[in-house]
Amino acid sequence: MPRKNSKQALVFLSTITNFVAMKKFLIITIGVLLAVNAMGKNKDEYIQVDWSPLFTEAVGWNIYTGGFVVGWNDALGIDNTMGRSIDIGWLSVIGALYNTGHGQRITMGLGIDWRNYRLNSDKRFIDDGKTLTIGAYPDGATSRLSRVKVFSLTMPLLFKQRLFDKVDIFAGPVVNFNVRASVLTQYKLDGEKFKESRTGIHQVPVTVDIMGGLKWRGIGCYVRYSPCHVIKEQYGPSFTPLTVGVGLVL
Repeated sequence: MPRKNSKQALVFLSTITNFVAMKKFLIITIGVLLAVNAMGKNKDEYIQVDWSPLFTEAVGWNIYTGGFVVGWNDALGIDNTMGRSIDIGWLSVIGALYNTGHGQRITMGLGIDWRNYRLNSDKRFIDDGKTLTIGAYPDGATSRLSRVKVFSLTMPLLFKQRLFDKVDIFAGPVVNFNVRASVLTQYKLDGEKFKESRTGIHQVPVTVDIMGGLKWRGIGCYVRYSPCHVIKEQYGPSFTPLTVGVGLVL
């Protein structure tokens, strides 16, 4: 009899334990369901995204993109063809804009820029595989083209000041990380085509430009000058860029 009573007691205790565990499980489950239901009823309170800072000029901080520019480069120090030396850039692919609310705005971001410097038709870049020099084409050469091209990642920091309704001036530094550069020379001589090209021409890796301009609404013009050389002095001719151009969303 004692053994039988002991077994019954164990069964009873096991049943009580299982019941208590099931009760706790049900309480937790009901609690979770009630919480989810409450969140569903008040989702605007819990899940609310403020899209107002995106691509606007509201007072305070805003997400910003802009500065689509096209310009013409002058290579100070050498004879180049400015009308055929092109600058194409996107100043801030993505960035930030701070609006003080009193007519001043500051923009900063990460952008891209592509520039080439084309020599006059009577001169060419001569490449010996290590350094660049400038010299004449062979006598009788036609279809002449000789240029240096530089691709950069840019970090502009521009200050804008409102002058009057929808008219602003802007100025500031632009840091260029010159990640790729190349030289190309091609011409025809006695009916035969000649082409010389090379990448990795020892461009100066980091340069700084000073940029300034005037804009009305999102359209404007700009001037951009760098005191930094494009190519390291021991590897090529010394010249510095001066660019004049126009832009959108400046």
